[in-house]
Amino acid sequence: MANEAIERQAAESGSEAESDKSFAESKPSRQITIASLLALIGALAIYILRLDHVVGLFVDDAWYALLAKSLATGQGYQLINSPSPGILPLYPPAFPFLLSLFYRIWPSFPDNIYLLKSVSVVAMMAVGVIAYRYFVRDRKLPAHLALGISFAAVVSPPLVFIATSTLMSECVFALIFLLTIVVMERCVRAGQGARGIQLALAGAALASVAFLTRSIGVALVVAGFLYLLKARLIKSAIVFAVAVAAFAGPWTIYTRLHTPTPEQRKEQGGHIVLPYADQFWQKRAGFTHFGTVTAADLPERVAGNIIEITGRDVGRIVVTPLFEMMRDPFAEAQREDVQAGGRGSTWSVSFFLSVFAIIGLIAMMRQRMTMAELAVPLSLAITVLWPWETFRFVLPLIPFVIFYFVMGIRAVYLLLRKSDDQRQWAAATAFVLLIAAVNVYGNMTFIAKKFDSLDRPQWLQIFDEAEAMFKWINEHAAKTDVIATANPPLVYLYTGAKTISSDDPVENWDNWNRLGVRYLVRASVFPEIPDPSERKFNTVYRARGAVNFRVIDLGPPNARPVW
Repeated sequence: MANEAIERQAAESGSEAESDKSFAESKPSRQITIASLLALIGALAIYILRLDHVVGLFVDDAWYALLAKSLATGQGYQLINSPSPGILPLYPPAFPFLLSLFYRIWPSFPDNIYLLKSVSVVAMMAVGVIAYRYFVRDRKLPAHLALGISFAAVVSPPLVFIATSTLMSECVFALIFLLTIVVMERCVRAGQGARGIQLALAGAALASVAFLTRSIGVALVVAGFLYLLKARLIKSAIVFAVAVAAFAGPWTIYTRLHTPTPEQRKEQGGHIVLPYADQFWQKRAGFTHFGTVTAADLPERVAGNIIEITGRDVGRIVVTPLFEMMRDPFAEAQREDVQAGGRGSTWSVSFFLSVFAIIGLIAMMRQRMTMAELAVPLSLAITVLWPWETFRFVLPLIPFVIFYFVMGIRAVYLLLRKSDDQRQWAAATAFVLLIAAVNVYGNMTFIAKKFDSLDRPQWLQIFDEAEAMFKWINEHAAKTDVIATANPPLVYLYTGAKTISSDDPVENWDNWNRLGVRYLVRASVFPEIPDPSERKFNTVYRARGAVNFRVIDLGPPNARPVW
């Protein structure tokens, strides 16, 4: 009986073993092995050379650092910057928890910034290695083409920037997204039996971690379940669903039971305490003063986001240096219409890249619907529904964006030539090498500017001004003074003063008086439009740079004018 069980399990997992054997037998040539090592070393060198001390200018990454500190110092998962204790953030906890493990190793902020950023750097190196194996083994690409796609994705300047100049979660999420797809492919190949169940559990764990890292990871949960149903692996699908409920369910229930009360939301302000259901119906997620929308407005939102993805984001993440030669994203983001929820201008090259990527996606769907062909469209479907800039949601998908672009080039070639020969990969390989070369050039240009004292990147100059302002606050403000600012976590991390959001001073003036808010700190990367009411108060600090960082002394709560 035991022998029969062993033989049955071996037969059920035969397709997986056959695939693994095929992969092992087709070992890469010595040239590919050397090229892979050089690509990995080169990518790591780019990341190390681009590392800097900047953190928190995106606000979201400052929240991640603050929550990591809260967990690492034993205060739990709460907003330790808030005047009142016990306010729960509505950010998913996985990434802050991961950072907190490293925060414990070196609990001195901001001295530990490089250690915290190493999490994203290591994640991107892993993305390169896993993507290469995935494209060779699961998508049957030639090794040199798989290597080119992986390298081009890893050295994409926006991802390098996210890993080295912020503390955002995109790089870690990109790794989890890719790993989930790889594991689910292995699960389907394993079929029924113990091995398939084990891989379904592993896939559920990864999909749950993705969801607990970024809420858009729900796309992986849905895709994984549908993929197992499509493969008629009913038992594995049930195990997957139950496991996801067990892994991610407690957090979902906990947040519903501990959602910030109206009083807590009024005290802290900002999107950190705003439920996603509320944000969905806002014109711009997290910004209440922009107003709300109805179901009738959703088609317009979807259409606008689709145009932004195809006409801007794809080009911006695939060939960033070329995009930035034609568009200045930072300057566009400073425009009043963009700050009010508008969009940057489109780029014809991005539409061109998107057309081929869409062709490639359709070609892959017609050939065989894999986990990726479910997960990527589902992620994009959620993205086009959400009232926020689409760029950061599309960025972790870059290995698949480039892959589908390559498949689109190949599909067009086969359509025109009507022959299936080795030359089908020539044009695709040429484009991938061009993308990789362009992205390497963009990184090298940034690195050269970073070490040029006369022409340092604007991002670094802005942070220098922010640090100078924080130093002034530390020297002149009392630790008991509460500060209102557009970046509460960063101001708290650098000054230790309690902070709240500076949204809508008129509406929140009584609340500010109650909390003892003394200073208004304008610390947004993008210049905040001066409010005429600021003239009633004394501006005690003003930065010299274009971002116009400033500190406004509102005076004692019991002896100051109304805003």
